[in-house]
Amino acid sequence: MAGWDERVGQLEAAFPGWHIWRSNAGRWWATRTGTVLRREDLGTGRVMTVDADDEGALSDQLTVQASLDLEIAE
Repeated sequence: MAGWDERVGQLEAAFPGWHIWRSNAGRWWATRTGTVLRREDLGTGRVMTVDADDEGALSDQLTVQASLDLEIAE
């Protein structure tokens, strides 16, 4: 199994525009690194930061955020 740094790097490569880390408590976190252009777009399911119990759940949340971002871009 890959080390934490490698796993974080893989997630960041899969989800550009997000900074990802694992806390000392073992939770996985991601926060947007770019600017949200319109504040009103948040609250429609888009968020600045997500957290999860494990890497898979974080990936699922980031996939949802990517889908929501595409809807806004259209």
